[in-house]
This record gives sequence, structure tokens and C-alpha cells, in this order.
Amino acid sequence: NHSDLHVLLRNGAFLFGWIGIFVYVAAQTGVNSFFINYAVESAGIDRGDAGRILGVCGMGLFAVGRMLGSWIMQYIRAERLLAILVAAHCTMLVVASPGRVGFTALLIVYFCESIMFPTIFALALRGLGRRTKIASSLLIMGIVGGAVAPLLMGLIADHSSMAYGFIVPLVCFFIIAAYGGFVVRRSARAKHRH
Repeated sequence: NHSDLHVLLRNGAFLFGWIGIFVYVAAQTGVNSFFINYAVESAGIDRGDAGRILGVCGMGLFAVGRMLGSWIMQYIRAERLLAILVAAHCTMLVVASPGRVGFTALLIVYFCESIMFPTIFALALRGLGRRTKIASSLLIMGIVGGAVAPLLMGLIADHSSMAYGFIVPLVCFFIIAAYGGFVVRRSARAKHRH
């Protein structure tokens, strides 16, 4: 329905959530796309070993983070946990420094980002009532962000280094941090009104 779409596009909280999905998928795709390149170029790790580390450690940390995050959400509100985990994404700043320290920080990113997609998705749909169906369709369209980050990261890497290419996901995570803070403040205001 045209009027539903119009209302959603004028809803700042929903639009910020859509941007959150866009930049999250951009960041995740960028990190996954260049993990091995980073390991080889910045940490001196063999390409085969880097692939195995990504498969076991990176994906293992992602799985543990998702399960632990789901459990923690029984005690901490989703928006607060999102804000906390994005703060932990300051590890992305360390990724820009080459070597094993940066590589370890990159692995920690997998743990921290694990709950972001479902959390942002659910928060963006909060309170939309009958518009939830069309809103979720629009959010799914936000995954096009995954086409943007690898391109930008590759361009930066070609002109400087792979480590500097990770500035792109860093910027994405700062935007998600701003979204987490926005939702926390919005929830606090709503609670204060009631």
C-alpha cells in the first residue's frame, strides 16, 4: 500500500534501522571478503592457514557470540546489548595496525557482530503494527549494502594497504553504534512518558 510506504519513509526510527541493516551487511561482507587478504598481508599468515582460522575461529566466535548474545538478552535489553557490542567494535581501530595484534582484533569482530543483524532487524520493526510486513520487506532490501563495502575496501587497499581498507567497516560500526544509542535513548524517553 502506497500510504504505508509513505508513512514508513517518514518514520525516522525505521529509516535509521534500515541504514543500520545496510551498513551492518556492508561491514560483515567487507570483513569476510578481505579476512584472508588481511591475514596474509598484515599478519604474515599463510593463505591456507588463514582460511582454516577463518572457518574454525572466526565462524566459531560468531556462533558462540550469537548463542551467548541470545542468552544475555534475557537480562539486558536488546538495544543496550547492541550498543555495548558496538563499543567493543573499537577493536576495528586495532585492525588498522598490522601484525598479530590487529589479526586477533579482527577475529574478535566476529564475536561482536554476531547478534547485530537480528537485533537491528527486530528493533527497526518495533511498534510498526500492521506496517511490519512491508517494513520487513524494505529491511531485507537493505542487504544490498553488502555490495558496497568490498568495492570501497578494495579501492582503498589498492591505493594504500589492506589494513587501511578496514576503515570502511569501522565507519559502518560507528553508524551502528549511533543507532544503538538512538534506540536506547528512545526507549528511555518512552519509559519516562509511561
